Amino acid sequence: MPTAESKITVKAKVEEIYGFLRDLRNIGRCLGVVEEINLVDGEAIWILKTQQARITRTREVRAKYITLEENKRIIWEAKGGNLYIHGEFIFKTNSEIEVNVKLTFEVLGPLGAILRPMISITIGSRLESLIQYLKENVEASHTLIHKPV
Repeated sequence: MPTAESKITVKAKVEEIYGFLRDLRNIGRCLGVVEEINLVDGEAIWILKTQQARITRTREVRAKYITLEENKRIIWEAKGGNLYIHGEFIFKTNSEIEVNVKLTFEVLGPLGAILRPMISITIGSRLESLIQYLKENVEASHTLIHKPV
């Protein structure tokens, strides 16, 4: 399975980072491949952008949390049609907050063997997109909330 991992530092409180990622809509937006998001029964239905839907022959995936350890760890997955996406965030509190981020994309079925090499090349950019969106949104929120008067 094509997987990418990174360790990042986020300038915000762990509660703010966890709270942001505790919303499946935010994770979907972070990925850069989701066009529309609908919440249904504690899960999110992510409608993929046209390009990704054509490539994977999958228009939507259902995302849900697998593990939620408050302010420590989040594991989620999204499945649908030919596509499986999995992510993990592990939070470490030092003088700054370190977040270990892991992202996996897998195309299932006969398309998997064909698309796996392409996904292996592009998964790093998906991870960078996720990290950038996370940092921009959480750090901006943190700055606005804690700005001196």
